Amino acid sequence: MTDAMLTLLKYIRAETGNEPSQTEVADALQSYFILNEIGNQIKFQRKKQVPLSPSESASKDPFWKMNMKAGPPKNSLVRVGLFDENIQEALFAVKRFVKDSGAAEPNEAEIALSLKSSFILSEIKSQIDWQRNNQQKS
Repeated sequence: MTDAMLTLLKYIRAETGNEPSQTEVADALQSYFILNEIGNQIKFQRKKQVPLSPSESASKDPFWKMNMKAGPPKNSLVRVGLFDENIQEALFAVKRFVKDSGAAEPNEAEIALSLKSSFILSEIKSQIDWQRNNQQKS
């Protein structure tokens, strides 16, 4: 999941020039549109039976992954795999949404794989852009 979040942060920073905060990511993940698209992506992955790499299916990576360089200090903890509570709530919302839509509850690897898809990355970026523009208008 850490790699998926870092991919998301890096993609949004590359596309917008401004790395999102964890709050922005959590808010985007909990929007109905994004929940629906992630659910569709997970169902697509299951239908296509996208194989999970060993690191995605069972984490055998070292416990600590340090990548403290680049990016604003507000996201330094993400680089070591520590997330704000709102990210956890957003991921639970994704699990609930997929389960409530009639599919089996997704595991963390399925969610992470869906978050790394180019379509989902693009949609989350658009959602964060929309959130930022609406804040500026307020």
